Amino acid sequence: MRVSLTLIASSVILTACGGGGSSNDGPGAGSSPSTEATPLTSANYVTVAQKALSSNAYLLDSASLVTGAQVSDPKVLVRFGQDQMSKLPGWLAQQPAQAVGAVQTETEPCDGGGTLTISVNDRNNNQKADAGDSISLSANNCSYAGTRLNGQLNLTINSLSGDPDFYPFSLKATLQYVNLTAQTAQASIVGNGSLAMSLEASASNAQAVALSTPNFSVASTYGGNTATETLKNYESSLKVSAAGRDESWASSANGTLLSSTFGSRSITIETIAPFVRTGSQAYPARGSAVITGAAGAKIRVTALSATSVSIELDADGNGSYETTTTKPWSEVF
Repeated sequence: MRVSLTLIASSVILTACGGGGSSNDGPGAGSSPSTEATPLTSANYVTVAQKALSSNAYLLDSASLVTGAQVSDPKVLVRFGQDQMSKLPGWLAQQPAQAVGAVQTETEPCDGGGTLTISVNDRNNNQKADAGDSISLSANNCSYAGTRLNGQLNLTINSLSGDPDFYPFSLKATLQYVNLTAQTAQASIVGNGSLAMSLEASASNAQAVALSTPNFSVASTYGGNTATETLKNYESSLKVSAAGRDESWASSANGTLLSSTFGSRSITIETIAPFVRTGSQAYPARGSAVITGAAGAKIRVTALSATSVSIELDADGNGSYETTTTKPWSEVF
């Protein structure tokens, strides 16, 4: 089932962890998110920009844009979701004939220990993946990718046109994370919230995926430090297209991010021009975004090349960016 880009979209949910580290910097770390906007100053604007860019970083990472994420990062939850979504057609095909709407439940051992309880609802009992079909997964100390998983993940197909094993096809789905936790001896990360996703695919190099969430939260603990991140009214997209003999990846994100890194206050992110990476480039060579904080203060982020990015600050919100710095992309992600 060719739904990898669908789960690329889901990876944006956990972007707020900024590539895997966690922090209790500043007041309010670990507290409930507020709607108070973050003051933007010369002391914090680079850090805020990094967090804002990270709110789309996992989307980019899944297209090989970002490297070096730590074991404690939330991609393990995303990979788990991707693996289960790809298994959905097989699970449906294996279900015995039963009453329409009946739910079939079974428990499987996980490689390395623990169990995974799978509840499959083939709504029209045709043993094929189509609209309305869903699975619910409950992990109990399930060993996965070097972690122990606990909690629940629900996957629902909202609409499906064509066969996901062949191009072209389109798919809309919802993923709901319910205290889904990945834990190692050093770290843990838990995700909560729902994601609405859509995927249009006509070829391997012609796909467009979009994600939206009204609210998704992530809590991570690493090295004794705890971080909380929340995405609100957040939308993200990724478009893959042919670029000569190569492919290009264009991504954008718009919405609100709350982070304990800046006292659980909020910033809003607006993509002005999609960030685009082509071929073997490690980072986007073009694209720009504006981040807005308290009192109309703004940060402008502009890709200068595939190796460097400009970060500018308009601290008083008067439209003039008075402070600027240039950073290697490798220092931003």
